[in-house]
Amino acid sequence: MRFFKCLLAAILLFMLLPCCALGEGADVSALVPMERTPESDGQVLDLYCGPTQGFYRHGGQTLDTGKPYVLFGQYDCWAMAAQGSADNFGPVGWVEAGSIADIPYQPQLGFEDGFAATVEETAQLTDNPLSDDPFAGWTLSLEPGTSIIVLAQVDGWLYVQAELEDAPVRAFIQADTVF
Repeated sequence: MRFFKCLLAAILLFMLLPCCALGEGADVSALVPMERTPESDGQVLDLYCGPTQGFYRHGGQTLDTGKPYVLFGQYDCWAMAAQGSADNFGPVGWVEAGSIADIPYQPQLGFEDGFAATVEETAQLTDNPLSDDPFAGWTLSLEPGTSIIVLAQVDGWLYVQAELEDAPVRAFIQADTVF
């Protein structure tokens, strides 16, 4: 019986370690935008919150490849992208990689260093963390106690995955809402 109590204590400690790391800054990969040259025959692509059409889609977001845009990498046949430049980009989402000409194969976004965590304070979602008003148009939030997977980070924001409205969603939340 004592063995099982020690084992349980060790498992609980192991599960808490990633959450403690968040207090000092998330220990996951940072998303790095790579600027792309607008395509002369650009097209408007549907922008999803995750790398399949089964993910939540916020407000009919799109990416126009005929205008400046950035790529963060790809996963399977999907590319993580945003309209704008590396310093100032708009809503972040996923498009079908085959729709982008000459897409670089790297980096691959498997989010292998992602980890499970729990929201401790109400966390409002956004796909546009670096804008002057990151929550404009977003009314969705994660309540305390919600389980999430922390995938990456950008400045003081965490890129997370959760379930919302019966669909998976990937979006950004402020890092200080997860301890």
